[in-house]
Amino acid sequence: MIAFLVLLTFVLPQSHSLDRNSNPCMPAKYNNAHNVFLKRHIPDGVPKTWDQNAWETFLRKIQMCGRRTQSFFRANEKQRVENVCTMAGGKIMAGNLCISKEKFSFVTVRIDATDGVCGIKSMRNESKHIILACEEIGDACQPVHFEGNPENRAPSNNQLDCGAKGSSGTKTSVINLLSFLITLVVMVYIL
Repeated sequence: MIAFLVLLTFVLPQSHSLDRNSNPCMPAKYNNAHNVFLKRHIPDGVPKTWDQNAWETFLRKIQMCGRRTQSFFRANEKQRVENVCTMAGGKIMAGNLCISKEKFSFVTVRIDATDGVCGIKSMRNESKHIILACEEIGDACQPVHFEGNPENRAPSNNQLDCGAKGSSGTKTSVINLLSFLITLVVMVYIL
């Protein structure tokens, strides 16, 4: 029983920390993450209307009915969204998250996904600073995840600019890996 509690306390949090980067713009663990981000948040054909039928058709077409809440940007915002992961466009928040220096306008859709229905619960146009997970893919720091900003946070001038490749993140990842391995060895010894 004690060994199980030690496992829950130390090993599981360490293994979770190994799955995401500790700083923005570190090498991505999944090379397709940016493409998935684009498919989910800046797909072709985002409706330019508030007609719910048009949005339902669009969501079925891009196969997003299973995601209960989804935010979309217009295609002409793609470069600006990607710039959040650069020194010019974003500030570092925590982990691999960057917050935009400027506000963005985007549409958030809440979906009723019960019983295979792709109904719209609500749609709203939001204007706020966006929070993105940013990772290095190829030679560029790219957005890989859209994080909600329900508290309407804004960047601080005291935060570092996003986009600078730092070695501290790699050092932190190595320390996390070593902690995980040591904990695992101790667990094997205890058992």
